[in-house]
Amino acid sequence: MRWRSGPLLYIMGAIIFVISLVAWAPWLTDELCYGKVVEHIGGPEQPFDYLGETMPVGEVPKTLTRFPFVAVVYFPGEAAFFVTFYGAVI
Repeated sequence: MRWRSGPLLYIMGAIIFVISLVAWAPWLTDELCYGKVVEHIGGPEQPFDYLGETMPVGEVPKTLTRFPFVAVVYFPGEAAFFVTFYGAVI
């Protein structure tokens, strides 16, 4: 009996495509990630002690770095928050 690899190749290709898409997470835009972290902390007007100065969370400088399956939003010198591919903030 001969093995048919045609359907198996299509299935494996589809699985690799879906995993790659989820790892890339193009729906996690910079604004979406910043907004999720700000809401996680308490909203844009929530006071935040940034480097010894109290200011609203919305005015704190933020930087975004992407890794597979996650985006990292961090306040330079202070804190880092992970936004997962499904939108949860850790």
